[in-house]
Amino acid sequence: MSRWSGCQRFVMISRWRLETSAERLWQVLTRPALWSEWWPGLQRVDELAGGDRDGIGARHAFVWRSGVGYRVQLVMRTTRVAPVRELEATASGDLQGIGLWLIEADGPHAVRLTYRWDVELRRPWMRLLAPLLRSVFARRHFALMAGGAAGMARQLGCRLSQREEWSAINRLTDVPGAS
Repeated sequence: MSRWSGCQRFVMISRWRLETSAERLWQVLTRPALWSEWWPGLQRVDELAGGDRDGIGARHAFVWRSGVGYRVQLVMRTTRVAPVRELEATASGDLQGIGLWLIEADGPHAVRLTYRWDVELRRPWMRLLAPLLRSVFARRHFALMAGGAAGMARQLGCRLSQREEWSAINRLTDVPGAS
């Protein structure tokens, strides 16, 4: 194993506190074909397969703009669904790995939405430059997630009252009172 191989894997966690119900959040979260309407940085989503009654097996192709000159293309396949609690999908394409959304109640009128993104770089130029650009890749991911948090709150017509982000190594930000 190369001494740089660890630079090609990313484990990043984002947590948002939204003042809405888990059911309303679930309705938005489980319609990825509509995410580009409210998620800045998401250029396009194409539904490739619908999946079963619970959505397992659904496949969507995503094209994300990084904001610094490159795009990330992924196909996400839903692998696990626990309605109104968990949604997991595998990624293939420019990144390979697993994304997991978790919904938890946080008081009578709010939920915490956590996203865990555990992926490896697959594009040759990204793998080659990962030792130098690791922090750029992580920061762009968190910038896209921040846009998603704000966009989701707008879509739901609710308040985003907290946003937190961590990398596998350390906590990157904590923005109490973000709105």
